[in-house]
Amino acid sequence: MSDNDMIGPGAHEIAALNALADDKSEDAKVLAILALASAVNRLAEAQEAIANI
Repeated sequence: MSDNDMIGPGAHEIAALNALADDKSEDAKVLAILALASAVNRLAEAQEAIANI
């Protein structure tokens, strides 16, 4: 799955913070993990693009 199929950069982080503000800590944990996964995905895609230069 490409990061392009996911919500945009920063959106998971904002959603996690909003969940915390709404006292939904379990949702915030899931969203934080999604934020990390999205960041790792973007990093891998960038590394692949650099390797193909």
